[in-house]
Amino acid sequence: MLAGTERIIHWKKKLKSRTPRVIWQFLVVKPNEHQIEEVYQKGKEFGVDEVRYKTAQMYDYEDGNPLIPSIEKYARYKKDRSGKWVVKNALDDHCWRMWHSCVITWDGQVVPCCFDKDAQHTLGQIGPETFASIWNGPAYTNFRSALLRSRKEIDICANCSEGTKVWA
Repeated sequence: MLAGTERIIHWKKKLKSRTPRVIWQFLVVKPNEHQIEEVYQKGKEFGVDEVRYKTAQMYDYEDGNPLIPSIEKYARYKKDRSGKWVVKNALDDHCWRMWHSCVITWDGQVVPCCFDKDAQHTLGQIGPETFASIWNGPAYTNFRSALLRSRKEIDICANCSEGTKVWA
């Protein structure tokens, strides 16, 4: 990452260009939260346009997770009254992603979003089907309807960042 950043910044300066905009994204977890200021300073040294800190999505967070940052600002989760960890955001039954974007995997599977890391909710496959037929087809329509009925019922949606401030 550092050598690539150096090359981009070098050519940006040499060409006297304002683009590309170079943004470092730092995913904050407990083991690296002590590096927050260091990452900011390094970004400044390198001449990046912006350093952004992102909260991390985790699985198995209910009983705590060693990756949950101790700095509350950088955690997507909080303890409830019973001592269980919960997602900070309200799980409203909506999601902009379902109408604005999707993910196409290396082998052409179309999945609803980046939270479907293992392509468990394949809605079609590019090649045998056109993108338009998948996007407007029954599998996508049914998935969108299920999400609008109850986001908590869909595994990838129950721990999603929709509604959460992910950039700290």
